[in-house]
Formats: sequence, structure tokens, C-alpha cells
Amino acid sequence: MVNMDSVGADIDASGKVLSKEELILRRERAGRCVTCGVKCYEKTFTLFNKRVPLTVPGQVLNGICLRCHPEEQLAASVTTELSDSSNNTSTRSISVGKMMAQKLKFSKKKSETAPCSEESDEPRGSSSSITDHSTSYLRRMTPRPSSLTEDLKDAANIMQQLENYQIDDEHHSKCTDEVNDTASTSEKDALQALNQQDLSYADIVNIMAKNPQLAVMNEGLYALSLIHELDSNTAEETVNYGGFDVIINAMDVCAKDGIAQVNACKVIFIACLNGENVQRDIARAGAMKSLRNSIESFSDDEIVLEGCLLALSSLCIVEDNIVYMLEGDLIDQVIITMNGHLDCGGLQEHGCVILGLLARNVEARRRISKACGFNSIVISMAINHGDVEVQCQALTAVRAFCAIDDDSCKVLLATSGAVNAVLEAMKAHPDLNRVHEIGCDVIRLLSLGRNDDNYRLLGENGTYTVVVRSMWSHSQNIAIQERAVEALAVLSEHSNNIPVILDAGGIEAVLAAMHTFAESPHVQIKGCAMLSNFASAVDSIKVKIVDEGALDVIVMAMVLHSDNEEIQVRAVILLRKLCIKENVQRMITANISPVITVVEETIGDKLHEETSYIVAQLENAG
Repeated sequence: MVNMDSVGADIDASGKVLSKEELILRRERAGRCVTCGVKCYEKTFTLFNKRVPLTVPGQVLNGICLRCHPEEQLAASVTTELSDSSNNTSTRSISVGKMMAQKLKFSKKKSETAPCSEESDEPRGSSSSITDHSTSYLRRMTPRPSSLTEDLKDAANIMQQLENYQIDDEHHSKCTDEVNDTASTSEKDALQALNQQDLSYADIVNIMAKNPQLAVMNEGLYALSLIHELDSNTAEETVNYGGFDVIINAMDVCAKDGIAQVNACKVIFIACLNGENVQRDIARAGAMKSLRNSIESFSDDEIVLEGCLLALSSLCIVEDNIVYMLEGDLIDQVIITMNGHLDCGGLQEHGCVILGLLARNVEARRRISKACGFNSIVISMAINHGDVEVQCQALTAVRAFCAIDDDSCKVLLATSGAVNAVLEAMKAHPDLNRVHEIGCDVIRLLSLGRNDDNYRLLGENGTYTVVVRSMWSHSQNIAIQERAVEALAVLSEHSNNIPVILDAGGIEAVLAAMHTFAESPHVQIKGCAMLSNFASAVDSIKVKIVDEGALDVIVMAMVLHSDNEEIQVRAVILLRKLCIKENVQRMITANISPVITVVEETIGDKLHEETSYIVAQLENAG
């Protein structure tokens, strides 16, 4: 049977049904929610009948009914642990990830108690972040710490003081005086100063340096996180005067506070946008260790973890900072974090960035390999197939490992499914230049590994069709054309691949690229190399190459790049292979003789056999 008092009775003592207005008034006076009747406030008769807002986990937060105000569920996961320590500070344990999870489900009503509302006060500067995920992270506003804890802190301190006194007229004034002195004067002044508008970055850091109490550090990190544009001069001054030591110390002081960790990560990321000197100083101040501790402490909190990986990705840009990543098990923690939160796009993006940047270090590569980091990249791509930023950063990481002169990395990537992941990304995002540019480059680099298993995997996954399709879809993008042509040139060195590339339309695509980018030496060199590989096959393929208009393209390349010896050499070798009975008449029509004569006069000693043969065949046919 339901207890009507627990939900707010709608009848009075005589049994009369109350009107809506009477019911609302009755519930307000009783400190209950006017909608459902749940208890939201407690009356205290010892302090001038003050109403103290209640917090009941999952039901009421700071006097607000969570059942009737679902938007306030953003703050439902905030658990406040208040204790009087020797320096009169309080500690808080806040699960930011749960707050943000609720944010996806409920309306984002602007409220002082909403821990993370994107519609909160505008930051002091506009964001100039690199990717959508990092921009979104900076715009995800956290609450001012004092707005969350002030009322609860006051109530808890007051009640603690009341327990120590016999409340009567004689002791009442003494009690209230001591309550007012709970926080030190310097701490109060610092907190008041941090709540002022238009504080500079240096002002905030100075206040934090002089008042290293938890509340001040927390408030300071919040204030710094709102400055989304940190100019280079201020950043350098902060380096020179040890300001980043203060910021990292604040992160450690607030180690149990999830929101403080989020703010610290934002501050680190924004500061790192000012270049390598700042990045080095932040790392030197101990940022990597602090971020590692935060990752461990908030292993289930995706918002904190995303911020930690965002900050780490900024710090790893400088190769000198990788040494700090090798201290302890931070690399393992990054991979574990990625594996534990596969569908968090921002976290996966930043994790892939970190792994890609670590590819420059031999020991880091060894640890990543040992921790199955390559698998993590591939799985991230598969789970987040629709997330462009994850795809691009994962592809960039794969490319970074492939670019290293270490065939073992290429083999591990290929066997972990990287080839298929790359191809799927290119198929899923057919119109995105970035995906196809990096994708073609990865295929090019994997093909350069000279590993039979890699060649087999590249051949089995429809690689050639995807590459050729990419060339046609992005026919005006020289970066994609250069990488794709080179990939086909390397892959066609294996005779088994030639029929497959041929069926995919490789000859036509390469000739189109050579024609469109006639002034690009790279396209001409690799194009001639690819066609030369095909021309080493049966005569029917040689005829097809000529039928597709190769002779005009080759002559154009030789004329436009008459001073490029490599192009001349490759073009003459290709013409020599094409010079069969079925093609001779067309070679005469294409005016091959004049360009061959020029080559004989300039570098004829290197190509005497080839040029002599071509000239002889053309003269005999004439």
C-alpha cells in the first residue's frame, strides 16, 4: 500500500480533496516537490528556520526533484563527500562521465547545477582546436566548482558545528561566529578574486600559486579552462615563471575530482597549441604522470579519459616528450583505455593520435606491439566506421608505422587486419579526400614492404579496385593520384597482380593521371614504371596500353620534362617494350622518332641499346 505522505497527499485531515493550488502551496510549505511530493528541503529551527536543500542519490539534488526535472539528471551522479580537514578544505568525488552520459538523453536546460551543459556561459575566448572532437570537448562546459558545493558545504559545516554546542541564546552567537570563520581569510579572498570577470591568465595562475588550497586550485582550473585562446606571449611567460608547474600541481591536488581533471586536460591542450617549447615545459612539469594517475583513478569515466588522451596527444607532438611516455606503464594504459571504451569517438581519435606519434620511437613501438596496439587501431576503425576523425587519425597512425623502416610493423599491421580496415574506410567515405589520400598512402607503404604475406593480403581484399576507383573519384587531387599511381607501380611488380589490376581499369586510370598532371614529375615517373611493368607481360597488354593513348602521354612527358633524366630513362625503357610489330605504325604516327633523337644526343650512352632498337624498328617499318 502506498504511503500518501511519501508522494504528497491530495486530501486534508478531514478528507476534503485539495485543489491544485492548495496542494502546491501545501507541498511548498512542507519542503516537497510541488509535482510529485517527494521531500526536497529540510527545515532547521535552530538557525532562523532556514530551509536546507536535500540531496538524495538518484532522487533529489540540491533541493531539485530529479523525477520531475530529468534535465537535472546531468548532476545526479555528483556525489559530494564533505569532511573537515586540518586546513578546513573539502574533497569531492565526481563522476563526470555519468553526467555526460545523461546529457545525451535529456534536454540541455541551462542551470547553475547542471554539471556539463554546452549551453552554459560562453568561454572567454573562441576555440581554435584542430578536430571536431577536440572542439566539442572544449565547448562542453563544466560548472563553476563553487556553484556545485557552496550550499551543501555551508549546510554540512553548520550542522557539524551545531553538534558540538548546546544550542541556546548563550552559545548561539559563538556558534555562528565560528561557522563564519570556517574558511581562512586568504582562501575566501582567493575564491572571490577568481570569480571576478576579465581575469588574465597570469592573474589566475598567480592566485593559484599563492593559495594552493584544494578549493582555490579547483576554481583556478575552471577559470583557466574558459580561456580558449592563449596567446603565445602569455604562454611563454607562463613557461618562464613556472606557471605550468602550478597548473600540474593543481591537477594533482584535485586528483579525486573528475571535473577538475577535465578542466586541467582542457588547459593543457589549449596551452599546447602554442608550440613545442610550451609542450616540453608542461611535460617537464610532470603532466604525463598526472594524466596517467587520472586515467587510473577514472578508468570508467569516459569524459575524463577522453580529456586525458586529448592532452597526451598534444604533449606527444614533441619527440623529446616521448621519454616521459616510457616511464611506467602509460603506453599500456592508453591502449587499455582504448580497448575499454571502443565506441567513444573522441577517445579513440586521441588514442590513435598518440599511438601514431609514438611510432617514431623504437622502444615505444616495441611496447605498442607487445600490448597489441595495432589490433586496437584496427578495432577502433571497425567500431567507429562512420566517424571521419577516428578514421583519419587511425589511418594516420597506420601510415606512421608503415613509414618506419621496420618491416615487422608492416607485417603486424597487415596480419591484424589493417589492410581490410583501410579499404573499408575508403569504401565508407568515397568522397573524402583526406581518407583516400591517407588510405592510398598506406597501401603504397604496405606494398613497399617487400613482404609476400602483405602482397597476398593486398591482393585478396580487392585493393586494386578500391585504389582505381579512388583515382577516378578524386581525379583532380594530385596527392591521391601520386600515391595511388606509386602503389599500383609497386604492386604491379608482381606478375600475379597484373591481370587483377588490368581488370580493375588500372591502365586507364594511370594514363588519365599522367595526362591530367602532366607537369608532375612524380606522377610521370611512377606512371611510366607501372606501365613498364605491364608492358613486360604478353603482347596483347602492350597493344592495349597503346590503344588507350599511352604514346601521346609518354611523348608529352618527355617534352615537358626534357631535363629530368629519370623520366627520360623510364619513358625510353617503356617505349622499347611497347615497340612490337602491332604498335610500330602507331609509334611513327605519334612522332616518337624526334624525342628518341633528343635522348640519343643527351644521354644516349646510358640508353644506347634501347634507342637503337626503337630507331631501327621505326626505320624498317617506314
